Amino acid sequence: MPANELIQFGAVELARLIRHGQVDPIEVVDAHISQIQTVNPRINALITATFDQARLEAVRVRRIARSKVSELPLLGVPITVKDALAVAGVRFTAGSTFYRDNIADTDAESVRRLRAAGAIVLGKTNCPDMSASTETTNLVFGLTRNPWNPDRSAGGSSGGEASLIASGGSPLGVGSDLGGSIRIPAAFCGVFGLKPTGGRIPTQGHLPETPQVISEWNTVGPIARSVEDIALALSVLSNTHTGDYRAVELSQRRFLLPKFLWSQPVSDDVAAAVESAAAALRSAGMVGVRASLPLMKVDLDYTGVLSREWLRPFRAALGGGQPFRLYQELLARWSGKPRVSSAGLIALTTFSLFGPMLQILGYGRFQRIQRLRRVVQESVGPGGVMLWPVFPTTAPKHGFAWNLSKSPNYTAVFNGLGFPALAMPVGLSRNGLPLSVQIIGQPNEDETVLAVAAALERAFGGWRRPTIS
Repeated sequence: MPANELIQFGAVELARLIRHGQVDPIEVVDAHISQIQTVNPRINALITATFDQARLEAVRVRRIARSKVSELPLLGVPITVKDALAVAGVRFTAGSTFYRDNIADTDAESVRRLRAAGAIVLGKTNCPDMSASTETTNLVFGLTRNPWNPDRSAGGSSGGEASLIASGGSPLGVGSDLGGSIRIPAAFCGVFGLKPTGGRIPTQGHLPETPQVISEWNTVGPIARSVEDIALALSVLSNTHTGDYRAVELSQRRFLLPKFLWSQPVSDDVAAAVESAAAALRSAGMVGVRASLPLMKVDLDYTGVLSREWLRPFRAALGGGQPFRLYQELLARWSGKPRVSSAGLIALTTFSLFGPMLQILGYGRFQRIQRLRRVVQESVGPGGVMLWPVFPTTAPKHGFAWNLSKSPNYTAVFNGLGFPALAMPVGLSRNGLPLSVQIIGQPNEDETVLAVAAALERAFGGWRRPTIS
C-alpha cells in the first residue's frame, strides 16, 4: 500500500489492517517516519526521534500479527508522546534547559498502557517549559509551528502533538491538560483532543507533578484525527470501563449554549462555528438551550487556587528542582545564557501577580468551586452537554501568550470543575484556519461527549489535511 495512503488511516483502521495481515507494520512505521521527515523541518513538532527502536518493535509486531492470536487494540499503531510524559530510555526534558540531558528510567503510566496495547512510539513532541504556556516554545528545541500556516501558533502546551498529528506524522498521541493544553492545540491545528474527566486517566510520570490537592485538575488525554480513535485511546488509558459511545442515543438530550465570556469576546468566525454546530445538533435531535452559567466565577476561583497550590512546586520545577529566582534569571539573560523561555516567565509572572490579587478579593476557594460545580451540573441536567468555544479566535500569530485577553479562560474552567471536554474541528475560517468547538459533559460521561462529537464529525467532515503537509 502506498505510504501516502497509509498515513491517512487512523489508529482504529491501522490496527485492523495489521491484525488481518492486510498491511505490514514495518511499512506503516516507515510511512509515518517518512512523513515526519518531510513535514517536521517546517513545523518543528517532533524533537526526539525513536525511529530505530520503532522499526525493531514493528518487526516484533509483524511476528505477533502473523500468529493470528493477537487482540491488542493498538497492534502496530505508531504513536507520539508529549515531552512532559516519560518514555523509558528516551530523553525527557519537559521543555526545560535544566533537563536537557535527562533520560527517563521508566514509562509514564499512560505510555505503559498504550505500549501494552500494542502501540509503537515514534518519538517525543515539543512542549513549553514545564507545560506552562499556551504557546509551544522553549530554549532547548525552539518554536513549534502550525501546519496550516507557519506564521500561526500551534497552541500549547501539547502543541507538538497536535501539529504533528494534523500533518499526518502520527495517527495518535498523548498529551496533558491543566488549563487547555490538549484542547487549545487541537483547536488551532484542526484535530480532536480530549481532556477526560478528572482522575479517569493516570498522570504518573508527568513532569512536573501536580500537587495532590489539585491532582485531578491536570489530566492526561489523547489527541487524534477522529472520534473513533479518541474513543479507542480512552478505552486503553482509562482507569474505568469505557462504554460504546455509538450506543448513546442523542435524541431529546439537552445541550446548553452558555453565554460567551464578557472578558473575552469571540471572533465572528468562532461565534458562527458554535452556532453552526448547534444547528447540527438540533438536526441530530438534540434540544438546545441558551444559558447563563457562573463559569467566569469558577475560572477566578480556579486561578486563585492554582496560584496558591501550584505556584511553589511550579517554581521548583521551572528551576530544575531548585527554587526559581527571577533576579537570577535576569542576570543569566543579561550574560546571554537564559535558562527559562519568555513563555515560562509569562506564566510565572501571571500567577505570581494575579493569583494573590484574586485571593485578596476573596477568590481561590475549593468550597465555592464545589458549590458552583453542583450549580452547573444541575443546569446541564442528566446526560446533557455544553457547547462552547475553545478559544476566542482561530490560531493567532506567534507570541500571543503575552496578551492576557487571550488567556485560556474558555478551557481552564472545566479543569477546575473536573468535567470531560473535547475540542474538535468544524471546518475552516475565511482565512483558511481550522475552526473548532468544545463539547463539555457531566463528570464520568465522557462517552456522551464522544457521541455528540461523532454527530458533529458526520455533519462537518472532521479532520482535513493541512495544505502544506
